Amino acid sequence: MAAIDKTYIQGKEYVLYRNWWIDNYDKMLKELGKPIWMYPFGYFGSSGLIDPELLRNNQLDLESVRDIVEIAVWNTSESTDRWLVKNCPIQSFRDTMLEAYPRRWKGFKNQNWVPRMNRKPKYVR
Repeated sequence: MAAIDKTYIQGKEYVLYRNWWIDNYDKMLKELGKPIWMYPFGYFGSSGLIDPELLRNNQLDLESVRDIVEIAVWNTSESTDRWLVKNCPIQSFRDTMLEAYPRRWKGFKNQNWVPRMNRKPKYVR
């Protein structure tokens, strides 16, 4: 199965994703080996690693996306999508994952927030 590629969000939601990214920076480094690149970080003029302290002290990216209706926030592989499903509680992200992947996708295994599939009851004869 292929990854969903880019994840699009409403510009007004970006602050939620940005704050989640700052809070989970160390966990991303430890578990993924690098932080997830977020497209609005390009407003800082770098495609390399962004330090969470830079984000805490500079809001250029927030000012740039404030009035954008829909923006691409990141482009992730399937393995990163699996990590995000376990670690990103933002509802709009979860909704995107539910639309992109089938309910039986291995990344949803053991995730309590994934709705159960409707199954027909088995009738005994």
